[in-house]
Amino acid sequence: MARQDRSKEKQPIGDILRARRVEVLKKGLREMAGILTIAPAHLTDIEKGRRTPSQDLLMRICKAYGIPEADLRSGWSRADVVVAEVATQDSVTAEKVPEFLRTARKLSPKQWDDLIEQARRMQSRKQEK
Repeated sequence: MARQDRSKEKQPIGDILRARRVEVLKKGLREMAGILTIAPAHLTDIEKGRRTPSQDLLMRICKAYGIPEADLRSGWSRADVVVAEVATQDSVTAEKVPEFLRTARKLSPKQWDDLIEQARRMQSRKQEK
């Protein structure tokens, strides 16, 4: 699954899904709804931006459409469940995570990779002590 840079796109995620379903996957609405095990009306609402999928459905859409999970989460402004878990695990992280994310908002992919690697090193040193 190739990563897409949605930051430059203005097209709503529902439009992207519909176009991919019709033009790439060559599937009708009812057929794709069947694959996703949802009602066709539900899929219509998702494509028209009237509904946001559940966590489980988001993952099924990711697999069925061949779209990276991160692109779908970004398109629907749905953070991974672990984000809320970490951000609220205690009072320190509840305070620091939003500050950290505001500071890191404009990092490049390379800078994110470097930051993640730094966090891994810090965690491994913590475990060694």
